[in-house]
Amino acid sequence: MEYKVYDCGSYRVHTIKTDKFKNCSMEIMFRNKLVKTEITENNMLVDMLMHSSKKYPKRRDVAIELENLYSSFIRGCVTRLGNSVMLSFVTDFLNPKYCEEGYLEDILSMPFEMILNPNIENEEFDRRSFNIIKNRIKSDIESLKENATRYAFRRSLTHMDNMSPSSYYMVGYMDDLDNITPSSLVKTYNRVLNNYVCDIYVIGNLDMEQVVSIIRDKFSINTVKNSDIQLYVDNNVRKKAQEICEVGSYEQDSFVMIYNLDNLSQREKNFVIHLYNIILGSGGLTSKLYKYLREENSLCYVVSSMYQKYDGLLMIYSGIDKKDKKKCIKLVNKALNEMVIGDFTEEELDNAKKSVISSIKMSEDTNGGIINNYLFNDLDGLPLYDERVKEFKTITKQEIMEVAKKIKLNTIYLLSGEDK
Repeated sequence: MEYKVYDCGSYRVHTIKTDKFKNCSMEIMFRNKLVKTEITENNMLVDMLMHSSKKYPKRRDVAIELENLYSSFIRGCVTRLGNSVMLSFVTDFLNPKYCEEGYLEDILSMPFEMILNPNIENEEFDRRSFNIIKNRIKSDIESLKENATRYAFRRSLTHMDNMSPSSYYMVGYMDDLDNITPSSLVKTYNRVLNNYVCDIYVIGNLDMEQVVSIIRDKFSINTVKNSDIQLYVDNNVRKKAQEICEVGSYEQDSFVMIYNLDNLSQREKNFVIHLYNIILGSGGLTSKLYKYLREENSLCYVVSSMYQKYDGLLMIYSGIDKKDKKKCIKLVNKALNEMVIGDFTEEELDNAKKSVISSIKMSEDTNGGIINNYLFNDLDGLPLYDERVKEFKTITKQEIMEVAKKIKLNTIYLLSGEDK
């Protein structure tokens, strides 16, 4: 596998040459500081750009072209990475050696055509496409409450701190959606092109010099931006944990506990906390939380813990009956205290290492996983896969016990169903 970065002035192209897969992938990423009021319009913009363009004025035209290009696939998404937002445009395509001559240029040109030549007339996006996308996003926002688990996570974070990026609804906000117009979205489009940092990742068994030449030709933007974007959210540690209870129309109650991770070192953030989390709650049937809440006390069907690196948070979720709330808290505290005193075996630690190393190996079997490997190395200095595997193998029981002391309870949240 050969990784190389090409500085194209206003953007960089990262190439990863590998013969591991028959398919290839290109991901165009626009990144900037996250602003709450821009979330909804960013979602609108990404969907609009992937829906149609001047060359492909209807979604049907896009679908036909992709089918002609050996059933290639294009998608866009908006994601939050701590304090930053990323607008991504992904193209998955077949290795050109299996296709007719000219295929590589045609498939690489298509996403740039859609990004640089959007369906805009008289400083307005096409109204028909605009209304389709707007209604779809409206439906997505309205459906947030339909999933009790997802809604409980969002509400718990909102109560933790509604001014923190950790609490933002990345699907968007209805008030902001109502204010978006075909002309205001053009301003959003110009803002993204002119102000967002751009990186392009290409992976596959390709002539990368040819790939970069095509990209330079098709993507001629000239704005040079500041790439110094702070990733980590500084969520305040609460001196005394708060307890919140809300009522919704759900069959099952949802319980969330949020913990701050206080002053973790880089090694602890990148490695130690992952093993801690597996032993505590993300390791499925073998985790402490599963054992105490489900196996021994039958309080729930699902229980898990989740590490949010760039938010500095650990979150524990369980679907319980609200009458069991106190018992659930007691059992969670028992598990957490056992982690502090090292009440777990070397075998459990070894199994956690095997689990996380297995996940790394699985990530190496996808184009997207390999791209993320180099992306996070570039953005945050996260070691590459091979080095990560070596580091995980060196983690000691004592290190996990030290991390356990740095976990501070912030919020206890219960979303209960209506009284039955």
